[in-house]
Parts: sequence; C-alpha cells; structure tokens
Amino acid sequence: MEYTILSPRPTEEARFATNYFHETWHVITSKEGAALLARLCWAMAFQRRERTIVLIDSPLMVPTPFDADPSSPVVIVNNDLGAFSRAVIKDLRAQLPLSKASDGTVVLQTRGLDQALENPNEFRDRNRETQLDNHHQQRRWIDGSHGLVVIAAPPPVLRSWGVELSDLGTWSDEGRSWEYLDYPDKVGEVQVLDDFDSMLATAQAARTRAFPDAANRRLTEDERSEILADLQQEIEPTAP
Repeated sequence: MEYTILSPRPTEEARFATNYFHETWHVITSKEGAALLARLCWAMAFQRRERTIVLIDSPLMVPTPFDADPSSPVVIVNNDLGAFSRAVIKDLRAQLPLSKASDGTVVLQTRGLDQALENPNEFRDRNRETQLDNHHQQRRWIDGSHGLVVIAAPPPVLRSWGVELSDLGTWSDEGRSWEYLDYPDKVGEVQVLDDFDSMLATAQAARTRAFPDAANRRLTEDERSEILADLQQEIEPTAP
C-alpha cells in the first residue's frame, strides 16, 4: 500500500527531539518548532488525499537536549485518511532516512489558523460542535512504535492542536512551556525549551566527554544519570 509522505524542507530552521519519560511521549522543540508543528497539524486537518502523512525526520530531528540520546522521527496522521497500522509504521521506519527524490512541492496552506488565533474562544466553540456525540472525532493516538513517534487524530483534534501549540513559547515556567496532546491521559506532550539550542549543545558536549563512542545508541540508566549529574554541576554555582 502506497502512502504520500509530506516533509518540511531540509532548510527549515526548526529542530525537534523526542523522548519517552514518565510514561509520556515528548516532542521537544523551540518556539519556532512549535509554530511549525502547529501549522503542520492544522494543514493535515484539511488534507483530503487518502494515505497522506507528514514526516519530520533528519535533518530537523536532533538528539534530545537533556542527555543527547538519539531521537525518533515524528509522524503526523489524519485518522480520516485511512488506517496507519503498526505494519505500515514498521515498513516506513525500515525505509528511513528516505533516499528517493521528492516528487514535488506542496505549499502549506494555514490561513485558517491565523483566523482561528484571532478569536480562539470562538474557534473552540465552533470546533467543539463538530465533536459532540461523535466519538470518532475525538479519538487520538500518541505512541512510540517501531522507532517512530506517531501523533494521530481526526481533523477537529488536529485543528485544536494547531491552535493550542501556537501558544507555546509565549509563556514560560522555569525556562519551558508545554501542552498535552491528550489531556487528561498525558500520554503525549509537546514541550518548548527557551534555550533549546544551547541545552542541546551542552548535552552533546557532556555526552562526548563521558561516552565518546555512544553517539548513535541510547544510554543505559546509569550512564544517563552520569550525564545528568555532569550537567547539573555545570548549572550549579561553585561553592567558595
């Protein structure tokens, strides 16, 4: 079964990382990344071509900014465009990174998101009406499967994500802001770090110092604790 795969341009400046922590799948990024993710979700809500997905992969995917562990690519799925089974996920992951030349360019049409952001309360009321008494239009699936992080939902939820994720980075609590994709279950979360780039560089340097041969594998829990302790020492002031 063939799928149409849409991906941001490799020249896009936004960067993303993923991890699984406290039983939650996280997509970690900067304010710019959250804005792009919001528009990708919004655009997918209006996609009509069956078996079309959005893939975020290298070079936009980078190691995690906490311990520089490798990240999994992200797939955004509109549930109404056909089944995206675990067998399909496994097959897609085996083909990454994609080597086939692109068949063309798709313009991201998200003017409706700008209009929704001008009056978010009106948008939420109108969008909620499409979900009343329709369980299908409320379903969402956030999971790590076969080395991919999948965030899947029907159009009303994708539109809601577009509005909600657009707010990330406009406020900050101890250097970060966040939005759960499936509250109150809290299986999936998008997290924005105010200093994403500098945290990533610091984590990569600490990892290289401690485990120079571990760039392409996940750390053990003991190794991760060592990295985090090293990073904590850099943050805390030295006692006189």
